[in-house]
Amino acid sequence: MSTISKEQKEIARLKKDQTFHQHKNYLIFLVVILTIVYIVDELTSSVRGVVDSFTICDLFNTTFGTPEYDRASSTLGLVTTGAYLIYLVSPFYKSLADRFGRRLFLVINTLGMGVGMLVSIISGNVGLYLLGCVIMTFFTPNDVQVLYIMECAPKEHRAKICSITKGIALISVSLLGVFVNAFVKRENPATWRLVYIVPIILAFVIGIAAIFFVKETPVYTEKRLQYLEASEEERKAQEAAEKAAEEEEKKKNKGGVMAAFRYIFTHKQTRALALVAILLSISTGYTGKYQNMLEVGVTRGVMTAADSALILTVYPIINGIFTLIGGFITDALGRKKSALILGIWAAAGLAVFALGCTTNLDPYITSIAYGISIAGLWSISDMIYFVITSESTPTEQRAAVVGSMQLVGMVGMGLNMVFNNLVTRFAGSMNLPKVLTATYLPLLILSVAILLWKVRETKDVDLDNVQED
Repeated sequence: MSTISKEQKEIARLKKDQTFHQHKNYLIFLVVILTIVYIVDELTSSVRGVVDSFTICDLFNTTFGTPEYDRASSTLGLVTTGAYLIYLVSPFYKSLADRFGRRLFLVINTLGMGVGMLVSIISGNVGLYLLGCVIMTFFTPNDVQVLYIMECAPKEHRAKICSITKGIALISVSLLGVFVNAFVKRENPATWRLVYIVPIILAFVIGIAAIFFVKETPVYTEKRLQYLEASEEERKAQEAAEKAAEEEEKKKNKGGVMAAFRYIFTHKQTRALALVAILLSISTGYTGKYQNMLEVGVTRGVMTAADSALILTVYPIINGIFTLIGGFITDALGRKKSALILGIWAAAGLAVFALGCTTNLDPYITSIAYGISIAGLWSISDMIYFVITSESTPTEQRAAVVGSMQLVGMVGMGLNMVFNNLVTRFAGSMNLPKVLTATYLPLLILSVAILLWKVRETKDVDLDNVQED
């Protein structure tokens, strides 16, 4: 097929998409599909965590709490940490959606998550399981469904729809607790694979459905049609204008990433934010070992297996509710006051959750505590990386600085992953609730204290006129 024929075929398809966009129920239908995609994303991100100890017991033929388990957990954890290096490829992969369209990558990402989970559960050895982990790690952070909402929803409803779909997706993680209770048998750790079945089916069903029922976004459709319907001269002029705009953007950014890092570490406000980002991202480490901490309680007899499954079911609901509340608090009270409130949620929740893993605390209290803790923790993280950093950086450097601040935070996440696995190896998995809480709780409190002490309030900043320090 010639290039002209291909372009005519693409024009015809995009025009059909435009007609479809005008349908009065298209947005409702689309939001339902995107919500399910978001649910698949959250389930894929969380499923490994809820069966972590069972997976290790099965793959290494060991028992939780033994020295053999601790060595296996540490080794697997350190190797899995290396899988996160694939994030370095993620920005280049995401940029392909600008060239080839959003719909293709919505489908690829959703099916890719299903493939990653499928590879993990058919694994009879650690190597294949790790391959599945790498695939899941690659496809889960891309969030094309959020881009779809931003480009399809009316501007007055974008934030609302994003917030609602995210809240539903967070709450859906409670299904994993139900699956653990229904399928996992401690006498047969291999049953951890059954917890993946429903998320895998959802991923493939909704991924295939998106091929037939989801159209390109109006923004991309219009831009692509403008290009395809232009003459050769107009295309060359358009490409020249885009290239000039890119060059101008590079000049504005004054050197891109390196300039962004220079800005971060040579200005008081962003330097303080970088310190907070590192400390806070280190203190998120307990979220990677929460299922092991619960398993300590089961092994010690202070909670039953049913209690553990109940906590896994209830905490995501609490997380979703308090995440929504946290957003309203941030807008209403300003950044620093809301940081104090969210910090109290995170710290108090962690302390009570650790207590629930080592004593006969009511499982509902334990689950509420963990849900509130991570809601506060991730809400503060979003506020630091996106809101306060954006409100502390001049327009011409904002995008680069926000992106670089996230890389700063990844340093802290890498440190907590390494620490978690070393603690498991040398202190033992049975001591995780005490050791992790004793390490991360002070860091969490310190990060919030520095935020309150060293970072200026930015709530009423005019984004178009941000001044350097």
